[in-house]
Amino acid sequence: MRKNRRQVRFAFLATIGSMFFGGFIAAIIVLSLLDPASPDLDLPRWAIVLSEALILLPLVFILQRRRLPLAATFRLRSVSPITLRDTVLIGLGVTVLIDELDRLAALIFPLPDHIARGMEFLTFTTPSEALLVVVGVVVIAPFVEEIVFRGFFQGQLESGYRDPTRAVLFSSLLFMVLHFNPWWALQIYLLGIILGYMAWRTGSIWPSFVVHAVNNSLALWFANAAEDSVSWYAPTGHVSLPWLLAAALMAYLGFRSLLVHNPEPLLSDN
Repeated sequence: MRKNRRQVRFAFLATIGSMFFGGFIAAIIVLSLLDPASPDLDLPRWAIVLSEALILLPLVFILQRRRLPLAATFRLRSVSPITLRDTVLIGLGVTVLIDELDRLAALIFPLPDHIARGMEFLTFTTPSEALLVVVGVVVIAPFVEEIVFRGFFQGQLESGYRDPTRAVLFSSLLFMVLHFNPWWALQIYLLGIILGYMAWRTGSIWPSFVVHAVNNSLALWFANAAEDSVSWYAPTGHVSLPWLLAAALMAYLGFRSLLVHNPEPLLSDN
């Protein structure tokens, strides 16, 4: 029991420490390169990518010091093409449903202007900006966050708690808190639960990475699409009923097939 408590405590400290250390080092690098005399001190897009990538460095260092196998600890186990196909369906369906939940939540808790302005880093006007944002938001950010939260952190909690439900709920809670956005808390928490369940069920972060990447891709699309160009999807500011029904069907079919091809959860190697 004491060993299990130590493992859970280690997971919390290592995860939170890595997140803040990565952000701190990225901030130092960015501030050293910015011109303080410049009137434009907006955070450059590459800084977002850098901060995400640096999160992994202290975590890798800690695991190597403890002689823990990185691939197993990060849940980099391969999955079948059928499972990846299922996760694409789940990703498309869940992303649309959560998008509508976000639109409904905004009716009660409107996004403040300073938060909305902070999301401008998702927009781009040149090919080089587009490449940087797409790689950072659709590939690097989901990959790093899935390794940290669903691979390392949740895996450690599953071993420490001996209770996958508790591990998924706590990993999703920390995932939500460390996004520092109370206006999206419910949506992020629900997404985290879905991602955590998929990682537990398949024993791999690749399915949750796919869903996470699909979710970020839709956010990127909306950030750069003209309002009238998405009227077919959300004609009244909310996702149309046919798309909601289609999304629910895709999520259902994806999960049903996922359970058929993964009848038993694969336990964490941690």
